[in-house]
Amino acid sequence: MVHPRRILIPVDFKVESLITLKKAIDGIGEQRVAVTLLYAEHLSDSITELLFYSPEDRKRKLVPPVFREALTILRNRYERNLAILTIDLFHGYGVNALRNFLEARGIDQVYLPTGYVLRPTGNGFNPVAMLRKSGVPVQEVRWETDDTPSDPQQLSRLFH
Repeated sequence: MVHPRRILIPVDFKVESLITLKKAIDGIGEQRVAVTLLYAEHLSDSITELLFYSPEDRKRKLVPPVFREALTILRNRYERNLAILTIDLFHGYGVNALRNFLEARGIDQVYLPTGYVLRPTGNGFNPVAMLRKSGVPVQEVRWETDDTPSDPQQLSRLFH
């Protein structure tokens, strides 16, 4: 059995960041892929928070309903292409930690937006520079953004 190609796309949990996923899938034709959506954030220094840390709880707090809705729509629309679609959190501080993260997940290629700047919230950070230095092949996905805050309830931009 041939395993699907594993790709990674960084996101900031704004619907617009999913345009990179849409364009990546549109560009692969009939091929099936396993997609990891990556959100990078620094861990808290609080011992109490670290003792009770759960990645699943953290994702529930970070991912807004409109983003989940957009993912559901994308899963349905690209069911034929998506072998699996997961969200992973990265908490490392350097390229070596990121390289280990990517290797552990068997990532074959990273897709990066060139017309959109990730804007993570809170302790989040933009991992694009580190991903470029990771040694994993990078595919740039070009799409234009108008840099105006979009209405978070609008999913239409993702599907035109």
